[in-house]
Amino acid sequence: MSNQVIVAIVGGGPAGLFCAYELLNSGIEGIEVHLYEQTGGVGKKFLVAGNSGLNLTHSEELDKFAKKYFKDEELFSSLLKDFSASDLVSWANSLGTETFVGTSGRIFPKKMKAADILHQWMNTLKSHENFHLHLKHSLKKITPDGDLIFKYDHSDKAQTADYYILAMGGGSWTKTGSNGQWMDYIEALGVTTAPLKAMNCGFEIDWSKHFQEKVDRGFVKNVVVFNETQKARGEIMLTPYGVEGGAVYAISNGLRDELEHTQRAYLHIDFKPDLKLEEVIEKLSNKSKDSLTNRLRKQLGFDKIATSLLYEVLDRTKAQVNIEYLAMTIKDCPIEVKRSRPIEEAISTSGGVCFESLNDDLSAIKNNHYYFVGEMLDFEAPTGGYLLQGCFSTAYRAVKSIKKKEGIDV
Repeated sequence: MSNQVIVAIVGGGPAGLFCAYELLNSGIEGIEVHLYEQTGGVGKKFLVAGNSGLNLTHSEELDKFAKKYFKDEELFSSLLKDFSASDLVSWANSLGTETFVGTSGRIFPKKMKAADILHQWMNTLKSHENFHLHLKHSLKKITPDGDLIFKYDHSDKAQTADYYILAMGGGSWTKTGSNGQWMDYIEALGVTTAPLKAMNCGFEIDWSKHFQEKVDRGFVKNVVVFNETQKARGEIMLTPYGVEGGAVYAISNGLRDELEHTQRAYLHIDFKPDLKLEEVIEKLSNKSKDSLTNRLRKQLGFDKIATSLLYEVLDRTKAQVNIEYLAMTIKDCPIEVKRSRPIEEAISTSGGVCFESLNDDLSAIKNNHYYFVGEMLDFEAPTGGYLLQGCFSTAYRAVKSIKKKEGIDV
């Protein structure tokens, strides 16, 4: 072992910052951590995501939690055993951030906003004399020898290190620095990549002109949405161009893939998931001279927005005389989606560095001094704390490997 161990981290998002935190507290003698960020500040996507309440992680049991990573369930089961939701909560507590579990099972900070947590986080990092932050450094290329070349102030700057951790994010929300440009040169490290695609995204729908004028924007809450392979419960947000919202995001990869493979996909909506079809029929069977709109409001609690959405599909003349048809459409209202919204608007992206080109410790098989963490990796997860937990858990795995290589008992 050398007297000095230099680690270069590229990317100042949660994954990169957590790697820096863990390395500086790793017990590795002579550790020097250099963190490079291409924008003028760190944690920008973390701050944007936390604007409406920072969802740190989820309180689900590990087995259910791991299933949220779809094709990578087995891998994330292992990663979550290394660094779990409770470990993330403990880490937040160490920064002075108390948490609570919401009614949905999501875990949030009690008082602090994302900006407060990031401020404490950075103060902790900067208190280490061996932490070096380099802002406005854009990774330009990787040399054949594996060194990093950054563009800074109209000139090139090289960084040689013992270990490199790449945490440059996916391809959404480019204003935060997550632009996916690394896809152009990352294969120089001998890794394969999958194309970046929108995940946790909205979809475009050809609404009728009447619907657009009447609704414009609004929420339909406590529904179940589903497609051929997935379903999720939550709310959907209606927009002039289509649909957004947590429930839609949760099945967005399935809808996206259907569109790619068949050029046609439907978002199915169950407006009354707590009622069986027979119960809906029974409630609608009460004799009344009310209009269809009033029956839906009185018997099933439909508001104006939900009613307008139902009417986009419903044959109202048929529904007036055929209660079973009306009830079946309430339980399964199919809305054709035309295309996903641009990747720039997506909350996250699929694609990136494929796990098949990495070792179990997330280092490159062909160059195991390079590690890949966070949204650069080709995994999918819905909103609800799963994305952020994935960033922390992959970061922990990479640091664990470096500690082991440097003789630290893990």
